[in-house]
Parts: sequence; structure tokens; C-alpha cells
Amino acid sequence: MISDIFIDRPRLAFVVSIVITLAGLIAMARIPVAQFPDIVPPQVSLTTLYPGADAETVEGTVAQPIEQQINGVDNALYYQSASGADGSYTLNVTFALGTDPDIDTVNVQNRAQLATPLLPQEVQRQGLVIRKKSPALLQVIAIYSPKNTHDALFLNNYATINILDPLARIRGVGQASLFGALDYSLRLWLDPDRLAAFRLTPADVIAAVQSQNVQAALGRIGAAPSAQNQQLQLTITTEGRLTRTDEFENIIVRANPDGSVVRVKDIARVDLGAKTEERYSRFNGAPTAAIGIYQAPGANAVDVARHVNETLEQLKQRFPDDVEYAMFWDATVFVTSTVAEVVRTLVIAFVLVAIVVFLFLGKLRTTLIPLIAVPVSIIGAFAVMLIIGYSANTVSLLALVLAIGIVVDDAIVVIENVERIIEEEPELSIQDATKKAMAEITGPIVAITLVLLSVFVPVAFIPGISGQLFRQFAVAVSVSMIISAINALTLSPALCSVLLTRGGTRRGPMTYVLRAIDRVRDGYVWGVRRLVRIAVFGIIAVIAVAIGSLGLFRMTPQGFLPSEDQGAIFAAMRLPEGASVARTAELVAQIENIVRPIPGVQGVISVVGFNFIDYLASSNQAFFVIRMKPYEDRTDPAQSVDAVIARLRPQLGAIQGAIVFPFNLPPILGLGSTGGFQYALEALLGQSPNDIAAVMRGLLVAANQQPELAGVFSTFAADTPQIRLDIDRDKAQVLGVKVNDVFNALQSTLGGFYINDFNLFGRTWQVNVEAEAPFRDNIEDIYRVYVRGNGGAMVPIRALAQARLIQGPQVLVRYNGYRAPIINGAQKPGYSSGQGLAAMERISAATLPAGYGFEWTGTAYQEKAAGGQTGIVLGFAILFAYLFLVALYESWNIPLPVLLSVTVAVLGAIGAVALSAPPGQTDRRSGG
Repeated sequence: MISDIFIDRPRLAFVVSIVITLAGLIAMARIPVAQFPDIVPPQVSLTTLYPGADAETVEGTVAQPIEQQINGVDNALYYQSASGADGSYTLNVTFALGTDPDIDTVNVQNRAQLATPLLPQEVQRQGLVIRKKSPALLQVIAIYSPKNTHDALFLNNYATINILDPLARIRGVGQASLFGALDYSLRLWLDPDRLAAFRLTPADVIAAVQSQNVQAALGRIGAAPSAQNQQLQLTITTEGRLTRTDEFENIIVRANPDGSVVRVKDIARVDLGAKTEERYSRFNGAPTAAIGIYQAPGANAVDVARHVNETLEQLKQRFPDDVEYAMFWDATVFVTSTVAEVVRTLVIAFVLVAIVVFLFLGKLRTTLIPLIAVPVSIIGAFAVMLIIGYSANTVSLLALVLAIGIVVDDAIVVIENVERIIEEEPELSIQDATKKAMAEITGPIVAITLVLLSVFVPVAFIPGISGQLFRQFAVAVSVSMIISAINALTLSPALCSVLLTRGGTRRGPMTYVLRAIDRVRDGYVWGVRRLVRIAVFGIIAVIAVAIGSLGLFRMTPQGFLPSEDQGAIFAAMRLPEGASVARTAELVAQIENIVRPIPGVQGVISVVGFNFIDYLASSNQAFFVIRMKPYEDRTDPAQSVDAVIARLRPQLGAIQGAIVFPFNLPPILGLGSTGGFQYALEALLGQSPNDIAAVMRGLLVAANQQPELAGVFSTFAADTPQIRLDIDRDKAQVLGVKVNDVFNALQSTLGGFYINDFNLFGRTWQVNVEAEAPFRDNIEDIYRVYVRGNGGAMVPIRALAQARLIQGPQVLVRYNGYRAPIINGAQKPGYSSGQGLAAMERISAATLPAGYGFEWTGTAYQEKAAGGQTGIVLGFAILFAYLFLVALYESWNIPLPVLLSVTVAVLGAIGAVALSAPPGQTDRRSGG
């Protein structure tokens, strides 16, 4: 037998175990640490800008051509886009878990290139920015001025120039970006009245800047091929791109016949400002540059966060006066706290196992054998987990907690049989008794291991996110069991031959404990002997237990993952449609004053003019990240995240002029924008925004009346005030005005026009032209714009167009090619996420008219995709366990009573879950 080698050479067994332990310890120092396995599907984002366009124009000219090409890209699960009234377009394509993000990005880029020729010229000039997206938010950093000597423009650009790049280069950082970046731009603020007085149009200014702010490449003197006697080679340089505001001011727009000139400064004000000020950030009410750090897939979150902190400390040495940084929120605080709790549970489980083993074995020397063998199995599992690319997370660590109770059995089986042989055959030496004992139980140990593996291995083949969670659990347990089996055949018999002795009566309190255990055993045997005589009773009991287990399983609420206190709260605010950024900022300050004094709250970052749900600029919306105090300072349950959200809801609901809804972070950062569910209401026939909004309102009213649902809302609205400009195209032709000139004049005056670029601080920035604020704050200002007609005559827009007020959408969201506003919501306390989804499906069937449908997205999509797989996996586990038992016992009948006994364990497990407060989530269904 293989065990004989290690019984004769115990040091060899010790070396094998020491090597396994050392490999595990090394792996523990290097293995990535995370809250969950890497289960966020890869995403690729595509962004561009159509300056001055409204949401419907962006949708028709940008979204539709691009999405027609993107549709059907390899391995894509779904795609969602947002076309904003600020001219922005964002498309996020979500791919199947396990695909290569780089390949996914290339595939999207290849598809998008097919649509590029169909896009407006202005969009082509802006370019399509396509990159793999890192949706897992790891940290939020605030760069601020404690004495308020620096404004938001300076702070944001200082962060862009000096901080973002070093952070982005850190290994494991997927992306470092600003919330509401205020990038520098050379702004030409036009005076339409002076333009008209000089008989100029915005197009003249644009042409002048384009012709004089150019990068020059003039060539070289004496470059090869040249004459043999050429002695010098000189590069010719000149002033190309302009860099200072006074240089742009002196650009000549027109030279008159009398020798006079009209310069930019005669018709416009030039300054170095922000490319856009439609959204910006605040830190506890003061200007800030808020930086989001996103974790790269598979990175060690704890190590990444540590390197970010170290880099910030180094960069801090170069900060200007009155510039500081604050680590506003760090997801690894929750991760490390969670992992620490699991590790504590692991230690407690080990201690409890040690106590129980000692109580049953009754000898300290005997107890040492499993206590030495168990850590080898648990620690060694980390080496295998690192090799196959897994992380140390709550799922894998909880699997090891379960494994402690399983792997100790192998060592106990060895000890019990060796002690039996020693007592029954005193003539044998300890070594010989150990060899005989191992000859009897080597087969059962291998068989037990195979049977246990047959239960867990099928779990590793579940697809999707749920499968990834189950897989790491199953692999962690399986690896520890395999190492335990190896220990049972090597280390445990070697320890028995060294540590066990003959004789040694048990004394003291242990005598009474062992007697009590023996009495319980004898009582159990007595009861079983009598029950065997009435086998019908046993069959009835098994059937009753099985029916009870099935019924209780169906009654137990089903869910995906529970919400957690992650040390932060999100909140979104929405004002009436058409509200300005200034009006939004006033209410943001009011909300900050409400939130900051609440016990348990440490600070708040506000992003004014930002629609967090659709991730685009929106003048009437704002987004808040509320940071909670450290966990050790929030021992009072009233300061938990859920309690603070419950307290905030009525206070924020009482604010006049805005709707504010606080919500918890999603259970998996990067999988959905909020906690709860995300539901896409699809207009299958391309219905108008007004029709979609009417159907959506009916659905929201019905949803919020359901007992299972709370806080069901959507940011979509079709009643945003807009101006409709009706252009008389016939009259424009008569007056010699090109319609395209009208569009360009309005865009460059009222919407901003990107001319070209300039260089400053070692970077390239945009040059933009737009009218001064007083010339674009009233509807009548439209008529102050002029275009050039026949013979150079200046034609006012009033002669060609008429403005009228209408209502329309501020943003149009598309999901898988359909117009589809996203509805967010959550289940009420006491209900599971599965019950919440079922309620939405129920009211959808009753409420939605013909031509409308829905799809789940984000976390809800993954939950529905994972639904129904648990029963299949359990079925395969039972089947494989049965087959292995048949092979072990050489009987088709003996395994049946063994498997039927499992129903009692299932009933106990489901009963414990049903009695606990949280519903039966994925992390509970993985228990075995």
C-alpha cells in the first residue's frame, strides 16, 4: 500500500505536507483579494459627440447607423445606448463572461468603422472613442482646495495634467477618469451684434481660425538626396498652432480694401475656459475634481488600492499650495472588512472542529493529528486557486469554511481505525497496526473522496455569473478534499505511527464526556434497531421529509445576491424638465445641508448636471455619493446604510421642486447602476417618445402599488421644453442662403462649434466658438443670428425661420436596437429580488399594450439567466453521487438509502434559510 511508504518514512510525509503548506502560504501572499469572483461581464463603450444636436437628431443620425452595424457582434449579450440633448452619444456593449475584452473591443471597432461614412461630418471630426470599459468602481478621490483659493476649472485640469496619467499607469487600474471633467478649451465668445455690424458670420470666424491656427510642416534645407558638397542640413520651423489668448485675439477675420482689418478681438472675447460647464463636481459643498478609479478585470483590489494611495502620497509632494486630496470612498474597505469576517469565521470553525474532535477522541495526542492535517488541506488549496486564476473572495473563503468540516473526517477515519487495531491486536507494533488499518480503509477513503467530488464537480459546469460563483465554491472545496485525501494516505498514517501510543487511560472530566457520548450512541442504536422492524415507518418519514423539503424550497423567497452595507449611498436628483444648471445647483446645496449632519455620514460628493442612470449630462439632474463613517464608528444599527436610506427618503421627499431618491450600491459594482433591478421597456414599433412616456407612466403607477416593490422610477421624460425652429427652405433658396449655412450659424452661435486644436501644458486642447451668454439666454436671441445671402447681403434668421415651443425628450435610450427607457426599482424589505422581478413581469403582462415588450438588464438579466439551473445541478450531483456509490458498493440498491438520507439534510438547510431574515440567495444555494 502507498501508505506503508510514509509509515516507514514519516519524514517524507512531513516534507510533502510542508511543501504543500509553503506553496499555499506563498499563494496567499499573491492571490488577488476581492469581494466576489471576477463575475462582471466585459463591456466595450463607444462615445462621440454631435455638438448642438438634440436627442432625436443624435438618435436618428448617430445611434441608428452605428447600432445597425453593432447588432450581432460576436459574443455580445446586449447593448444599450443613450442619445442626449447635449449632442452626446454613448453605447455600451456587454459581452459574455469569459470573453477577451481586447478581442471584444476590436470586434466593436471593426463594426463601427462600417457606420462611420454614414455619420454627420461634425461627428466624424469628433471621432468615435471605442475602448474596453472597466465598470467596477474601486475608489473615488476628491482633489480640492481647503481654503477655496482654486476654482473647479483649475482643480480639474491640474488633475488631468498631473494626476490621472500616473494613476492610470498603475498595474490593475482599468481606468482613471473625472466625474464632470472641465477640460481646458480656447473659447471664442462671439458678439452677434458686432458680427452683424461688420457684416460677418460665425462661418467667417471659423474659417479665419482654421486658416491661421494650423500646424506647419515646412520641410528641410539640404536634406538627401542632395549635392555631394552639401555641408549642412537644416529643418525649417515657424509658428504653427497658436497657444496664447492674445494670439487668437489678433487673428485677422477680414482685410478691407482700405487696408484696415477686422480681428477676432473686435467681434469676440477670447479666454481659456472649460470645453463644457454642463456638469461639475462638489466636495462637501466646495469645488472639487472628483476622480473615479476603476479596477481592471482580475486585478487584486487590495493591492491596486494600496498602490493608488502610495502614488497619491508621492504626487502630493508636488501639489501646489492649497491643493489637497481626500480618499473619499474606497471599496476595498468593505472588501477587507468582509474578507476579515470570513477569515475570522474560518478560524472559529477550526477552533470548534478542534474542540469537537478532542471531545470525541478524548486524547490530546490523538487530537493533534487532524489539527495538523486540516491546515495543510485548507492552506494548500490557495496554491491551486492561484494557479487557475481564482481570487480569495467571500465565496471561495466560505467554501474553505465548509471544507474544514469535511476534510477533518478523513483524518478521524484514519485515527479511529488505527486505534481500533491497536486495542484489538496488542501484539502488533504501532507501525504494523497503522499499516493494517490503512490497508482496510485506503479504498473507502478514495471512494469517499470520489463521492464528494461527484457532488461538487457538476457545479463547476454551470454557465454565466451564477455559475462562476458556484464554480469557485466547488473548486475550492474539491481541491481541499483532494489534498485531504492525500494527507489521509500520507501525513495522517505517518503521524499515527509517531504520535499514538498503546494504553493511556482517559482521566478527569473527559471520562464523563466520553461516557455521555457513548450513552447517546447506545440510545441511538437502540432506537434504530426498533425502527428497522417497522420499515414502513421509515419510508413514510423519508417521503414526508422529501415533500416538506420541496414545499419549503418553493415557499422560500429566491434571490441572486443580497444587498450589503458597502460604506456608501448613492442618490439621484431630478428637477422639472428644462431646469437650468444654476437652478439645479441651488437644490444640490440644500440637499448637501440635509445629508451632512445625519449621524453616520462622513461626507458627500455632488455631481451637478449629471444623469447617473444614463451616464450623460443633464441640466436638471444631479448625482450624489454619500460616504458613511468607518464601520467601527457605526456600531449603532440606526447608522447602517439601510437605516440612513430610510431616514433620508422622507426628508428628501419633502424638498420642493425636485424628486430625490437615495439607493444602495449594487451588490456587484459594475453590474448595473443601482441596487435592485433594471428593466428595459421596449417600443417594438418605434413609437414616439410621447407614446412611450404615457405607457411608462402607467407601468410605474402600477408597479409602485405592488406590495413587493418600492421606489420604482425612471429618468425618461418626453416633456422637456424645447424650441422648434421651422425654416422656410423655399425662401432661403430665393435669398441665396444655403440651409447648411443656417444650421452652421445657429450651431456655432447657440450650441458651440469645435474649430480645431491648440497645445498647452504639453497637451492638446480644443478651440471652440460660441456666442456670449447674454446672446443665448432668450428665445428672441435666435433672431439675432445672421447668414450671408445673394451678393453678400446679411440675412437675419428671422427672415427665414420661426421659433415655437414644443416638448421632447432630453435623452433617448435604446436597448438592443429598440427605444427603451430604463426603469429602476427594488423589492420592499421582507421580499426577495426574485419576488420583485416576478411582480414586474406580472404587471407587465397586465399593463403593457400591444407593440411593447420588455427585457431585463444588469443584475436582473444575470439573475434571470441563472434561474432554474439550481435544480439541474442538484440533479446531476445526485446522479453522479449515486453512480460512484454503485461503483463503491457493487450494488444498485445499497446507494438508494444513502441518498434518501440527504433529504433530511436538505430540509434542515432550507429550514434554516427560511427562518433567517435574508431570502435564499445565490451564496446560500451553493452550500452543500
